[in-house]
Amino acid sequence: LVGSEMCIRDRTIRGRKDIEDNVNAPFLGDIPYHEGGGKAGIVVRETGRDALSEAFRILRSNMSFMNVNSRPQQVIMVTSSNPHAGKTFVSTNLAMTLALTGKRVILIDLDLRRRTFTKQMGRAGNTVGITNYLSGNSTAEEIVHKSSLNNNLDIIYSGPQPPNPGEMLLSEQLDKLMEQLRARYDYVIIDSVPAMAVADAMITDRLSDLCIYVCLLYTSPSPRDK
Repeated sequence: LVGSEMCIRDRTIRGRKDIEDNVNAPFLGDIPYHEGGGKAGIVVRETGRDALSEAFRILRSNMSFMNVNSRPQQVIMVTSSNPHAGKTFVSTNLAMTLALTGKRVILIDLDLRRRTFTKQMGRAGNTVGITNYLSGNSTAEEIVHKSSLNNNLDIIYSGPQPPNPGEMLLSEQLDKLMEQLRARYDYVIIDSVPAMAVADAMITDRLSDLCIYVCLLYTSPSPRDK
């Protein structure tokens, strides 16, 4: 009953076709659902032939086809509609996939509200991070941490949770930092916040060359079964 208040529309995404039929943005790949994993949820392996490792290699390859402008796709922001869609999982494993090819990669936790990646790494306490830099209490050099995951991967943690994350992300200091990182790294991966939850993702989108939007697909008969 179109137009009736009693009309119920199923907006569940159940497959690739649902996305391609309704969205003009390119489809970059399918990542199998996975629970658990190694440290920080890293599951890709350098010589791995498992489905997850191959899926992230395909994502990496498909990203190369996005280089249609003169500026390379160097700064990549990862977001989703809502929490728990897997954006941090995609961010970390994409960063590792790129680092395994010998590229210099830095992963930034810009989800200043949930700080999921920072918590996964056990750095949610007093670890110096991006909020320390944006508040003027640390230098750019002080917030970059070497990763124990791969020699080619560096990390910028979120830092202490601020009372005004949206305002901090508007800072010109963030733009200056990003230009410095562009000069030092082949790829800058930004783990952002869910785009439909708060305005932070739209604010930080100005920093990126490519935005990867993670969608969680339901394969069960009903999303209530998940």
